[in-house]
Amino acid sequence: MEQTEVQNLTTRAECAEAAKRLILSAHSQVAIFSQQLEPLIFNQPAICQKLSEIARSHRNAEIRIIAQSTRSVAASGHCLIELAQRLPSSVQIRIPQTDELQHFRESWLIVDDHSILQINNPERYEGNVVEQNRLHVKTSLEFFNHAWENSQQDQNTRRLSL
Repeated sequence: MEQTEVQNLTTRAECAEAAKRLILSAHSQVAIFSQQLEPLIFNQPAICQKLSEIARSHRNAEIRIIAQSTRSVAASGHCLIELAQRLPSSVQIRIPQTDELQHFRESWLIVDDHSILQINNPERYEGNVVEQNRLHVKTSLEFFNHAWENSQQDQNTRRLSL
């Protein structure tokens, strides 16, 4: 029987720390659904370093990111965009194509198939972390997979070769 842990989050610092903790515990799969790659949460050197390690060391590594918009963070710099440009076979960023997905107002971080950070209100950094609950994460991962299939590669994050 799995031991489920749930932690409520009410501040940006708590959300950023939870994201960092979950990603540092990841083995081979990370899925992020985000509004604008929430730089105050995901643009952390430790996060990008760990994701780079996962992408390089696991043959079946998957780091999938869906962002509703990357325009502002692509212009100002974001380590996840740089990572996707350096390791495009393992780290991919997509933009949702359906109205439902373009108006989805939560941010999620799913690690492997057992833990999730759900930010229900990204503007106010309110949400929770559910760890070691495969059943709860399964439903969220099914929605993420649906969103992934209904998204396309983000042109703002592609590396242009000359």
